[in-house]
Amino acid sequence: MAAEDAFSSEQKELVHSLRTERKFLGHPRAVGTLSIMQLCNSFANYTMSSLLVFYLYASVADGGLGLSQTDAAQLISLYSAISILAGLVGSYVADRILGPRRGLRFARCFMAVAYVVLAIPGTGIAGYAASQVMLVFSTMLAGRSLEALAGKMYEDGDSRRDGAFAITYTISQIGAAVPAIAGAISLIAGYHAAFALGAAAAVVGAVCYVLTEKKFFGPIGLEPDDPLPADSRVKTMGLIVGAVVVAVALLAFLFLNRIVTISQFANTLSTAAIFIPIVYLVYIIKSKKTTHAEGLRVKALVPLYACTCLTALVWTQSTTVLAIYTEQNVDLYLLGMEISPATFQTVPAIFAFIFGSVVTALWTKLGKHQPSNPWKVGFGTIMYGLGPVFMCLPFLLYPAGVKVSPMWLVVFYALIMIGEALASPTGYAAASMVAPKAFSTQMMTVWSLVGSTGAGLSTLAANFYTPGNEVMYFLVMGGITIVGGLLLMLASKKLNVMMGQEAA
Repeated sequence: MAAEDAFSSEQKELVHSLRTERKFLGHPRAVGTLSIMQLCNSFANYTMSSLLVFYLYASVADGGLGLSQTDAAQLISLYSAISILAGLVGSYVADRILGPRRGLRFARCFMAVAYVVLAIPGTGIAGYAASQVMLVFSTMLAGRSLEALAGKMYEDGDSRRDGAFAITYTISQIGAAVPAIAGAISLIAGYHAAFALGAAAAVVGAVCYVLTEKKFFGPIGLEPDDPLPADSRVKTMGLIVGAVVVAVALLAFLFLNRIVTISQFANTLSTAAIFIPIVYLVYIIKSKKTTHAEGLRVKALVPLYACTCLTALVWTQSTTVLAIYTEQNVDLYLLGMEISPATFQTVPAIFAFIFGSVVTALWTKLGKHQPSNPWKVGFGTIMYGLGPVFMCLPFLLYPAGVKVSPMWLVVFYALIMIGEALASPTGYAAASMVAPKAFSTQMMTVWSLVGSTGAGLSTLAANFYTPGNEVMYFLVMGGITIVGGLLLMLASKKLNVMMGQEAA
């Protein structure tokens, strides 16, 4: 870590003390702060994501924006792709301009403002667009700085690292249980009242970080790992802000004048989202700042990345195709009372907490005897693939228009969340472990691009989805995902050696 090479002996002692802490569930207190911040962010994000597709295509008279269902689904996938791609810029900013600590501080404060804007009634399409732009910009300030900071809180070889990512993931899933509450609020008081709930959580998370940052992190992550010259930092940041302003103005002009449609732009960007991570990984591997050994470890991460992209494709179905299916084809009455379709977004959160807790305890107990990271991701990918294969059944068993039991969705979520608990924290831990020193934050962002690639694949896949072809749609998606997981498990031993975790 280049930034730490300049630490004084006193600072190094403080860093060692902070990294060896066991004051938060056997981990440093900084991990507790990051977990709480993730909890609040998850609370805010799930409030928005669970309701946004319905808000977009609900009629204006019902408090929505009145868009078509197709445009609504593609806008959701498009935002996911853009925001995660923006993380590339954010991680560059963290690694070279602000440092992960400052980047995360500015980003989370700006993000809180974005959620507040979305919660303001009467703002219509302008308020929605402004909030999404601000959320994307906040990502451009920090990228995956939070995950990078989590990785920095441990010495090399500390076996607690995987457990830390599992803890952060599990705690964040408590916040993911909010869709049931948000959905109920939206039915009673409208969408903006529900969005206000998420905004409040975002504010709490930002305040928590600002108040504990200095004490819990010390000098860790304060400075960039690969800084630009001091006189270039302000200029580069100005260019980034200027590029954002120009891009937003250009897109607004194209959309408002109907020169480009949402569908055309979504398909174009989604295609790019598939290839950008590949280009970036090649850049990291070939960089003069990456040693031969570091490059070899990054190459070993590629198959894990490919499989996790497939899991992200499956997950995106829950907020697009399956979200619409839930509203139109699932029985939404419980004990004679109507429930919001957003309530079902709580189900994966419950499973995530349960399975995440089990997996965290299991890895802690097994210690050095736990399965390799490639094996975990491979098995998790298979479980993800079983989800869409299972969802073929209700379409085979029931005719169109019949309201089906919500248990079909419950089983779907159970399958994919077992996969999520195994693959998601493991993937971030593996990326943190193999990251070249000069690309610590950028490497976490590249890994997070699985979400962008998955959203991109989902946007393209949506072009092949029509009511009536669900069986083939989900069967192909699930089959490809299962095969990918099997191949990764078969190659897990070799990949583990390449990652430096097992002797050849």
